[in-house]
Amino acid sequence: MALKLLQSKKYKRSTHVLCPSCNEKSTVEEWNDIAIKTYGENSPDIRHAALDKKISFPFQCPKCYMGYSAYLVKLVNCK
Repeated sequence: MALKLLQSKKYKRSTHVLCPSCNEKSTVEEWNDIAIKTYGENSPDIRHAALDKKISFPFQCPKCYMGYSAYLVKLVNCK
């Protein structure tokens, strides 16, 4: 339980996403914008979706346009 809480805090502070395909960093907002434009306003935030493997919502990289479930990408904090 404590591990999940720490992971949740880490993900909520994340500002960028590292794509597993092209290894490019993009902002969380770029990933979320693509999801909202494609699937509508009810699309989950990638930071929230990354916490639960049951959420298989497809998020798309803004650089290479490959699609991934949120738990497959790496969330990082860049200042």
